[in-house]
Amino acid sequence: MSSPILALAPVILEDAVDWLAPVAAAASIAQGGGAAVAAVLIGGDDETARAALMMGANAVWIVAHPDVVQPADVNQVSAVFADMLSRSELQGFRLALLPAGPIGEAIAATLAVRFDAAALGLCANITFTETGVAAHRAAYGGRAQMTLTTDAPCFGAMRRPKARDARAGEGPVHRLELTNALPTPLPIARRDSGLSTPNLEGAKVVVSGGRGMGGEEGFAELNELATCLGAALGGSLPTVDAGWAPVFRQVGQSGKFVTPDVYVAVGISGTPQHMAGIGSNTRIVAINKDADADIFRFAEVGIVADWKEILPGLIGRLREGPDSLTLAAAGRGAEKGQSGA
Repeated sequence: MSSPILALAPVILEDAVDWLAPVAAAASIAQGGGAAVAAVLIGGDDETARAALMMGANAVWIVAHPDVVQPADVNQVSAVFADMLSRSELQGFRLALLPAGPIGEAIAATLAVRFDAAALGLCANITFTETGVAAHRAAYGGRAQMTLTTDAPCFGAMRRPKARDARAGEGPVHRLELTNALPTPLPIARRDSGLSTPNLEGAKVVVSGGRGMGGEEGFAELNELATCLGAALGGSLPTVDAGWAPVFRQVGQSGKFVTPDVYVAVGISGTPQHMAGIGSNTRIVAINKDADADIFRFAEVGIVADWKEILPGLIGRLREGPDSLTLAAAGRGAEKGQSGA
């Protein structure tokens, strides 16, 4: 395939993305398809250009725009890339890659709409076909793999391949300063979520709530339980839609995929969409007042009760220390032994 692979590298966002990832991924794909790699860098200098060439780019464009400043706005970065892709030097591409992650994937989707192209999302691998590309990516929270094929130009995001041999770092470096009109940056308001629990990614224990929590007060109690356990706090889609939990805490098919050792599901019904976000080897502890809730089909430990009857006492015991739970369990065992004697 003679069409170049474009590696769109927002160097100006280097604190938020791995800007070299699309260059390395494009070079890896090009090895099997005989295509050249053109790296388009927003921001950067001679050092970053050389890094891109050594990573596998055949040519580099360093682009500057006087209105794009730190912290860079994603919509403005997308507009700069769009202007570059409209230029004759870069037209005719079949595949353009961006860094993996929310920012890179958002830019890829924005550009796909702008150029009436295919949006591939986050891909594990991409190969060329006789007429287009085949993109291999995860689906259903990583429980399945799918292959997307298209003959249209496409935009996708990829992580940096595990290993690549450095090249000599030779190739043309072009410098351009653009002056096209950019969209007004969106105002960003930051506020404290009030949640002090760890991130969902990599957590060993996750405490998650569903619609059955009833509101923000219920989630405050759930947050207290997660804090006592040193666990991450999660929520189902309905709780995020209701504003009880922030979107970055959402677990499920349209949220995050988690693989903790233990997943404590409180007031969660157990829909397929939610269960798709939980690893198959995770042990589930469920608390729900509905004895027929689907969550009990997946749980190793199930408690049929209103969470208001369980959580306050459990949190109180945890505040006293883990030994109090051990002593309480031993006491209940002794009572059973006496009653059976």
